[in-house]
Amino acid sequence: MTIQTAAAIVQRLGPCCVAIDEAAHPDLARELALLGCETVNAGQVGMGTRTAGFVAWTARDTGAAFAQALSPFAAMDALVLQSSGQPRHGMEQALFDAGWQRHPGGMQIGDYGSWTSYALPAVSYYIKAQSTPAGPLRQGGVEADARIARYAMAANLVRPGDMVLVDGADAADGAAILSALSRAGEVRIADASLAGQGDNSIDMIIGFEPDGPADWIARLDDYARIVKCDGRLILGWKRGAHSNGPQDWATLDDAVSQRFLAEARWRQAIAGGDPGGPRELYPVPMNQFPETDWLLLVASANPLTGEGRKAEYDHPAFPKAKGPWPALVEFGAAYDNPYLYRAMVQMGERIGEETTLARLAECVIEDSRPDSADRGAAIAVLGYRVLEMRQEGLVSAIMPLIAAYIDLPVDDVMPAHVRRWRISLAFLAGRLNELIGERALARHCYRIAAEADWADFSPLLATKSIAASFYDARLCLAEGDTQSALACFHEGLNTALKVTACPHETQIGSTDQPLPFYLQELAEVIDMGSQCANAIAHFHLWARDPGLFWRQVDIKRFGLASWARDLERENKRLRGG
Repeated sequence: MTIQTAAAIVQRLGPCCVAIDEAAHPDLARELALLGCETVNAGQVGMGTRTAGFVAWTARDTGAAFAQALSPFAAMDALVLQSSGQPRHGMEQALFDAGWQRHPGGMQIGDYGSWTSYALPAVSYYIKAQSTPAGPLRQGGVEADARIARYAMAANLVRPGDMVLVDGADAADGAAILSALSRAGEVRIADASLAGQGDNSIDMIIGFEPDGPADWIARLDDYARIVKCDGRLILGWKRGAHSNGPQDWATLDDAVSQRFLAEARWRQAIAGGDPGGPRELYPVPMNQFPETDWLLLVASANPLTGEGRKAEYDHPAFPKAKGPWPALVEFGAAYDNPYLYRAMVQMGERIGEETTLARLAECVIEDSRPDSADRGAAIAVLGYRVLEMRQEGLVSAIMPLIAAYIDLPVDDVMPAHVRRWRISLAFLAGRLNELIGERALARHCYRIAAEADWADFSPLLATKSIAASFYDARLCLAEGDTQSALACFHEGLNTALKVTACPHETQIGSTDQPLPFYLQELAEVIDMGSQCANAIAHFHLWARDPGLFWRQVDIKRFGLASWARDLERENKRLRGG
């Protein structure tokens, strides 16, 4: 496990100078060096260097001897402790007495189950104690673990650039945890009244046991005022512990549903029957009411309230002040209601409750302009749900919407994001026609996507054109038309090669502020083209054995996100979920 231990250390601390007994831990010291760390003895660390000490403690004595082992690292910035199941209380008390506190990024949500009443995890992380009030980062035991875990869970839901407001219990430590574990743009601690907080100004609110001057219902009203129209909330109260708080799920659900769109409940509980054993924190669907001491709920603002507030919109990851940005991320200009983008469209950021997401898309389709990016995005969201759920009976309802959007007249003034959705929807139409066995129509739709001018939007949109060529080739192979299939593979390869010749320096944005996803998605375009090249290079195997030929092509590269969701859904079905 030495390689994994070194990787975990650098994930928490980054490359730094690590004071470690190299004679006792030569393998770990070597792996740390290979990850960019300088490894030295404690006395060799130079002033001004960011330093961390590594202590491996296997003795049963967690008192004076352990405290003495910590002393050489007293002046360092961080401490890594490797332990082996010794009683937890004594070790933690010695660490706190020596001026250490838990590292705010030391417990990621996946680590929660390794913390028990009895012992520390095999590796734990600490920094010099801060001047903040003694919250859970300066406390031991499973109750402190639970409080840290709730903030670690919340960190996973923070979106890049978010303005995050922390309200309630352990706010200072919560802000430190969120700053260490998320890509928030800024983390603020709420004041008691929230009166100075502007309307529509906060991307995420994390309120664990908020204690404002009024009751908790009034606090929800404050949240509704200040959270952005595409914002999110994570709320939590200990059941029955506060008179100024919801006492059951029904009360919480009723109040939240009047103001927000509920996404998921979270259960925090003992993992097994041992009260001192591991614990877990995980989401459950909105139709489940988990038995738990804590009422934990994730909810989103209703983005439809953003109608008419376009001028206020500013994407936190691509703010106007740092522009201009490529058209690819100019959502404020592209959408009639740009608050729909993160809430409805962006994978990994949008509303997580599928039924609510689908209903939102339906509302947008009903109310949006026929030639708007809003409508194209909503049709795509709804259409992919039909595809993912294999709802053949709904294809006939969604296809006229797609056809009308694809048939919009193309001219020089058509917005780039409308062009984007026309191509995406043509590809989706091919998939939906395959679902219902309309193979000729599927090929027709794939032709539209494959031959479309993706460059009018972005080279990244070529994923749809290449995938359309590839999927068209599959249909040709199944029908015995090998020459047409080969031509489709060549078409996909040629599209990828055209993408490589594009002026990417104008697409990726400023070199000081590049789009962080651009090269990754460009690599996906090239990777998809490589599979077309792979098919061409091995096409002679088709005549020998079609299965042998097909095994040479990695079909997962085409629509990897959809493939992963399909696989997870199938696994859930097999588990009986």
